[in-house]
Amino acid sequence: MTTFFARTDTQGVVQQTYWSNPISLALPNKTILQDLVASSDRTQFQTLFSKVLETEQLVFCAHLNLQELSERLCFYTLRLEQDVWVLAVDYAVDLEEETQQKHNQIMFRLLDKFALLHTQHTLGDTEVVYNHFEQIQKLNNELINTQRELQRANKKLALLNQELNNRLVKDPLTGLISRYQYRSEMQAAIDRDPQKLGLFAFIDIDDFKQVNDTYGHAVGDEYLIALSHRLASLADIYPLLVMRIAGDEFGLYLHGLRSISNEYVKALADQFTQRVTKERIQTSAGLLPVSCSIGFAVYNRDTSNLFALIDFADWAMYCAKKNGKHTYCLFDRFDFENRFEKS
Repeated sequence: MTTFFARTDTQGVVQQTYWSNPISLALPNKTILQDLVASSDRTQFQTLFSKVLETEQLVFCAHLNLQELSERLCFYTLRLEQDVWVLAVDYAVDLEEETQQKHNQIMFRLLDKFALLHTQHTLGDTEVVYNHFEQIQKLNNELINTQRELQRANKKLALLNQELNNRLVKDPLTGLISRYQYRSEMQAAIDRDPQKLGLFAFIDIDDFKQVNDTYGHAVGDEYLIALSHRLASLADIYPLLVMRIAGDEFGLYLHGLRSISNEYVKALADQFTQRVTKERIQTSAGLLPVSCSIGFAVYNRDTSNLFALIDFADWAMYCAKKNGKHTYCLFDRFDFENRFEKS
């Protein structure tokens, strides 16, 4: 770590250095403070020094490169009468912005303390100054350690946030878009092309409860994972979102269509049968049959409200179940409103 504490006159001529490392090797050959600064930063140093001379008992700082050492230091400067006090440290350059601001406040207060001690004539003894600077150095070391602990904590927090975000975005069992995120993903697809149509499929596994009750939840999980892989394979054909809405409820959303005919819906349902329900699912309990009921609703035709779209597809799915399961139903607003009027 490179740190030094020095006193100069108002011309920048070094009067005393109380502690330095390893700049102490260069200081004997430098009687003018600005000679320590790289030529590329001389103008910035002169601006800093001019501000210090103009205002007494006000701390200024700047990051400056050194002339003979490959170091970049933060120079804290303060004028007290005819003396200019300079405290320079290298680690402050690498602190995060928020931490650096807090660190600067601490350093400003420390130099203000020196100003108070100076006016009380308690800095005349070099040993006293040295002892005070040792205390500063100790505080600096504690600050560095705190910064390192904070960086480690921030990295750990970032990993935890990433893990939490992944859990929110991806369903932990199936890897599909999760129940916490699927509406946001659908809305993002809609926002990219809000005038186009979108087709939403609400899928429910028929009699899934019997799988859990008969074979246990471990086999039920195997079943759901295998079915999820089959659902995901539909994305090889259609640019759709595949999501897990609840325990045995899933969803598909396809946006950006110019038109959606009954024939188009039937073609998607046929592909669903071929890829998802045609073959039995392999589990540790053996091959188990799979049956699903599907409800379809169309965004920008049935509704332009995302929550209503999901509700309409859900209602259409229950219509499919009432029609004998293992089939699909397309939302019909007239039938929907007529049934509610009767009820």
